[in-house]
Amino acid sequence: MTFLRARIKIRGTRPLLYNNMRLDAISPFRKEKSGVPGNNPEEWKNTYLATSNGQLYLKPDYLFSSIRSGAKHTKKGLGSLEPSVSATLHILDEIILINRHISIDAIDDDHKKDVYIDVRPVTRNKVKNIRYRLAVSPGWEAEFDIAWESTLIARNQMQSICIDAGLFAGIGDARKLGYGRFEICSFTIQEEIVNA
Repeated sequence: MTFLRARIKIRGTRPLLYNNMRLDAISPFRKEKSGVPGNNPEEWKNTYLATSNGQLYLKPDYLFSSIRSGAKHTKKGLGSLEPSVSATLHILDEIILINRHISIDAIDDDHKKDVYIDVRPVTRNKVKNIRYRLAVSPGWEAEFDIAWESTLIARNQMQSICIDAGLFAGIGDARKLGYGRFEICSFTIQEEIVNA
């Protein structure tokens, strides 16, 4: 088998909304609740990912899911390349850093800022709730490495899949509303790895 490795740089064309469930948000012990059911202004504090110095990041499965979804739009014969992408794609980074930092003391719902709180009503099972999500304004950037089996997916097909992932799938929360969309700034093949 022959694997290709590529370095990809992406830039957000739409806001990125975080909705990550962290393990520390689930506790066997009861905690004091803030807000009221369906309207908790502190909710966003448990749903984003940042390093100890406040740099925001994504988990690799965000990008894996996005690229897999992008493969639905790239045809191979009568079907799509999604099964091949699911079987062979590897996101090589442990975390994917974004070029934005969070300062909890200075954050509010001002959409003109690089990082802000997105407040929106959400209807689920005919019940309306208010959701508070950490949002990153368009222009966010990230770089990451991928590897895939090149006898199943050619390099130009993988590049097309990644473009489609940004155009049609996105990353983060509210993707069905068009959030988290991105463009490919660069797609650079780094090396070919041959396994016997």
